[in-house]
Amino acid sequence: MSKIIVTVDQEKCIGCNTCPLIDPETFEMDENTYKAKVKKQPETQTEAVKTAETSCPVGAISITEEK
Repeated sequence: MSKIIVTVDQEKCIGCNTCPLIDPETFEMDENTYKAKVKKQPETQTEAVKTAETSCPVGAISITEEK
């Protein structure tokens, strides 16, 4: 099984707090920029991280497989 890498594009993020509400294990809000960031990379692609990606209103979250 491939490892996944979750990233948040800080240029796109509007700080709506959706991803930390959906998946608090993976995402948190940065106290300085008021934008979301990855708190901890997940071991596998969970339903919560996928839902957070698809729920982002500006498409700032991406999930890629590490080769």
